[in-house]
Amino acid sequence: MTVISNTVIRATPRRNALALHCLTLIAFMAASSVPTPLYRLYQHDWGFSATLLTTIFAAYAFALLCALLIAGRLSDHVGRRPVIAAALLLNIVAMLCFLFASHPYGLVILRIVQGFATGLATAAVGAALLDVHPERGSLVNSIAPLTGMAAGAMLSCALLVCQPAPLHSGYLLLLGEFVLLLIGLACTPETGLLRNGAWASLRPSVAVPPRPERHFGV
Repeated sequence: MTVISNTVIRATPRRNALALHCLTLIAFMAASSVPTPLYRLYQHDWGFSATLLTTIFAAYAFALLCALLIAGRLSDHVGRRPVIAAALLLNIVAMLCFLFASHPYGLVILRIVQGFATGLATAAVGAALLDVHPERGSLVNSIAPLTGMAAGAMLSCALLVCQPAPLHSGYLLLLGEFVLLLIGLACTPETGLLRNGAWASLRPSVAVPPRPERHFGV
């Protein structure tokens, strides 16, 4: 009976961590798609060109890729929680600034910040999910991004139709969610192993896994 009780006690934080990281990944993906349906409204209100609209789209993707290339391995050295916390704080700042945005170039900067935060979170949260439960973590990593992006776009469209202030209400909801996730993260145990080489891990590297090498002539 004691063995069963101890097993349940150890499993409970693991389940809680899995749920928290799942919600965190979904929240980041939702936040990435919430501004998209609003771009036409921004363009109508501020009168910027289609070229600048394309730049706003591209800024997010560029920052996301840079974060994955530069800081994708950082959580392997400093731990999952510090990297996830940094990503949450960046997105909290972005949500606050979205509420007061008044210029299209501000959107470019905010999407760069948001893209970099999402890149940090995608790498660190994905690794944390695998640390907590390799099988379920893999499942969450494959489902959560699409779920989050779809939920964010649907939420933004719903607020666009139903709310009198669609340029603010979605960001307020996400701001509250990220604050709660940051508080929850503080109560979650670290799952990564700390090791040296954090600065060296920031050097971008691209490699082909050993098995597919023969298909690329490596």
